Amino acid sequence: MATDTDTMPHTVPPGAHGGNLDIRHLVTGSALYLPVQTEGAGFHTGDPHYAQGNGEVALTAFEAPLRATVRLTVVKSAATDLVARPFGETGTHWIPVGLHEDLDEAMRDAVRAALDFLTGRFGMERHAAYAYLSAAADFEISQVVDQVKGVHCLIRKSDFET
Repeated sequence: MATDTDTMPHTVPPGAHGGNLDIRHLVTGSALYLPVQTEGAGFHTGDPHYAQGNGEVALTAFEAPLRATVRLTVVKSAATDLVARPFGETGTHWIPVGLHEDLDEAMRDAVRAALDFLTGRFGMERHAAYAYLSAAADFEISQVVDQVKGVHCLIRKSDFET
């Protein structure tokens, strides 16, 4: 997404605008929520892969000249307050994302994003959300090759079905 700055962002390091997130779980049928920062949003996509592991440690994956069909939807609801940063969703998981130049800080950011999601979406008490994340969620490194490191959290939807 376009950023609310006077300079054009580089697409390689990820950020609140999206960028090169490299989360292998974001595949056909998944959703990626990004905060819209400017009028018209300015969406751009690229860097498709046939396959890629989380971390993309060698600075490359199985690169591919792929075509994609993308559906863009502006979500205007109370839930959009929960998405101040990139957030993924698959059929089985919600995926809060943490980003920072320091990997430890990226992990802390992912935990904060997951806590914000659980307390905002489900009204969980913060201490209970921490306990859930520690006992049942999975945190994975998604980005290490660019200036900004990424950590994402996998929260199983089945844990919240009634």
